[in-house]
Amino acid sequence: MVLVGSFFLPNAVAEVTDMRRFDNLILIDTQSIRFDSAPELSLLDRLLIAANTSTESLPLKTGNVMDGDAAAECVLRELERFSRLSPWDVDYSGYAVEESTASLMIDTMIPTLNMVVWDLTLTDTSDNTIMVTVDDEMGIILRLVVRWRSGNVTMTGADSSGASTPSDAELYNVAQVLTEMMTDYYGLHVELADYLFSETFSYYKAEIADSRISSIPMYGIIRANGFTMNERV
Repeated sequence: MVLVGSFFLPNAVAEVTDMRRFDNLILIDTQSIRFDSAPELSLLDRLLIAANTSTESLPLKTGNVMDGDAAAECVLRELERFSRLSPWDVDYSGYAVEESTASLMIDTMIPTLNMVVWDLTLTDTSDNTIMVTVDDEMGIILRLVVRWRSGNVTMTGADSSGASTPSDAELYNVAQVLTEMMTDYYGLHVELADYLFSETFSYYKAEIADSRISSIPMYGIIRANGFTMNERV
């Protein structure tokens, strides 16, 4: 059973099989509903929507382009691409999808700006966790949260003396490497715009630019046991 509000979902197209009116509420039985993301959305538009906490999300049974199996295959493939310059020695092929959901993300200020995404949680046998948001249409990672159990993963170039926490210089180096990873992955210019060290973790802001507009910020956090990319702020 699906409740449809045309003022809120301007891009909905339904195959209606039955309609009944109860007082002022219309209930529709439907086999499928298709949400078409706005064709004018660029990669930077999608990155902004994915990181915007003011967006609304409507759960979907599946995506427009990918189903659950295709989304899982896509995420594992994209993680391998993204990790080519990774400062951590990680084999993403050892991860399995624990949970996956499709949703329509809608800009509450401009509802016509919307897109379908998949949110997936992956784990391995050591209980390391990766949470990723991938665009259903482009198949590109929009948000990433990586959390490894302490001691499971060693940061490349980290202090080999056994220090429990990385230094400011080590975390700053990781921030720089992450911007290189994003440049390599997205094929756009990305540079480290701001960085703040805070004892056991660091905040960073990267600027990513395309030919259409100057740039947008991508915030994140770096820890000894993981990082985030395109943090929601």
